[in-house]
Amino acid sequence: MNKATLKAVLRKNKWFAGLPAPLADSILRLGRVRKVDNSLIYSATDGPDGLVALISGQMRLTSFSLSGNPSFLLITSPGSWIGVTSALDGRAFGYDAFAVGKTVLFHLSQERFEALIGESNEYYSAFVRQVCDHLRVSIQNLIILRNRRPLHRLAQELWRLADRHGRQTRKGVVIDLRLSQEDLAVMIGVGRQTINRLLKSLEQDGIATAKYTSVTIHNLEAIERLSLSEGVDG
Repeated sequence: MNKATLKAVLRKNKWFAGLPAPLADSILRLGRVRKVDNSLIYSATDGPDGLVALISGQMRLTSFSLSGNPSFLLITSPGSWIGVTSALDGRAFGYDAFAVGKTVLFHLSQERFEALIGESNEYYSAFVRQVCDHLRVSIQNLIILRNRRPLHRLAQELWRLADRHGRQTRKGVVIDLRLSQEDLAVMIGVGRQTINRLLKSLEQDGIATAKYTSVTIHNLEAIERLSLSEGVDG
């Protein structure tokens, strides 16, 4: 993969796109492309290993409760970065990162990351801003999870997945990410029975259809309206 193509994918991320040119060029020069296929990138208990960006394919971030059940699931999109918090504070990642299918990653090793941020306070601050960006998104998602109705949370997640991973077909936008109903339930913080009821409701209204490990959105405008709804749990 040439540098121009790599840079174009990474610039899909607002944080990377806003970096000073010398820092962005240094990251591209110091990082390495890795190709993986259905393999663990790192586990929750692993120590810092620098930063990883998704170039193509699918990367799942998962954490588990003490009982062993998944309590968090996020599907990343190309250009997304993970690992910055661990790289900065030296602690374990806190979640598993798994590459699903043939996946291309861009890896900036811990040693090279530390050398880079040691060059100037400006460079160090740039990565701190990335942590701040992640924190803001996490807080926003937590507010949504606690306050909005499950149907609206599901619609918002389907809208996000359709925008980043959807494939246009005659029947609608297909989200083919090997997502089971259990996965969707974890992503929006509800139980299996609830997600089953919500998906049936969307199907009855002709908005979306769930089949095996894919979801087809027939009415994207309806999904968008639901995702933007201000309805909250009473």
